Amino acid sequence: MLYYDFKAALARGDIAPLYRIDGEDKYWSELAYADLLALSSELDTEVLSDGAPVEDAIFAVQNFPMMSDRKVVVIRDRKLKDAEIKSLEKYLASPASSGVLVLYNTEGKVKGERAYTFEPLTEGELTPYVLRLAREMGGSIRDSAAKKLIAYTEMNMTRIKNELIKMIPLGEITDETVVAYVEPSYSYRVFDFTDAIARGSYSGAYSVLSSLARNPAEYSPFFTQLTDYVRLMLHAKLAKNVPDAELAKALGVSPFPLQRARRAANDYTPKQLLTILMKMYGLEQDYKSGNIGVENAMDLAIASAIEARRK
Repeated sequence: MLYYDFKAALARGDIAPLYRIDGEDKYWSELAYADLLALSSELDTEVLSDGAPVEDAIFAVQNFPMMSDRKVVVIRDRKLKDAEIKSLEKYLASPASSGVLVLYNTEGKVKGERAYTFEPLTEGELTPYVLRLAREMGGSIRDSAAKKLIAYTEMNMTRIKNELIKMIPLGEITDETVVAYVEPSYSYRVFDFTDAIARGSYSGAYSVLSSLARNPAEYSPFFTQLTDYVRLMLHAKLAKNVPDAELAKALGVSPFPLQRARRAANDYTPKQLLTILMKMYGLEQDYKSGNIGVENAMDLAIASAIEARRK
């Protein structure tokens, strides 16, 4: 549990002279960054301005703090030059005991740095974090409810935290609580719909569509997003040996929908997925040209997907 490992080290006073905080998961990296800033007062914290030489940061961090136990100096949002890296490594040979340098969202590794790189977690890896966060907030959530909350919010930790704030006063958070109080993301409905089709469940698929009936204008973007998701399933099936992070980056999507697409694709062969995708393209063209209503296109898409899976 990377963030809590980081926080535990700070709590026991294991403070490094230089940290590098980065990674694609901004929720956790920003928490870690804020924790490092909290080591000092505002008066004893400096952020190196754009274009200022790294030597200015080294000079500043060596100054004795005025109001705090530590001086914190931040170098952020830049690519370090080789000469700057060497200057930082020279400083680390004899760092100031009261100083903490922070490299935030900064390219260039420094020998001797303490690095924390926060990458997107999988659904399973995130569950313990949500359970722990609920306890820290004075509540509790069942394991299955945490997984449902993660799915409903597409692993968005900011939204997860806000939803926990809303539900914790209600008592232990169960699956039923999540269903009653958390609005599934638009993409989650696509996942739920696709899972139902993969199971061959007409009733499950139509229960998702019933949520669109309150606003018929949602049918068209839902259909388009569904087509995109089927295409993602096909890519995931064909590139089954490519790591999630690498494939997600190549396709321009976040890891969560890709992980869901991989699971959904397990129920199909590549040929079946290609057949469904071509049918979806045809139906989308038909309703956009006015040859068929979008509701009818959805009905035909369901039937086509379920029948393709059976062949």
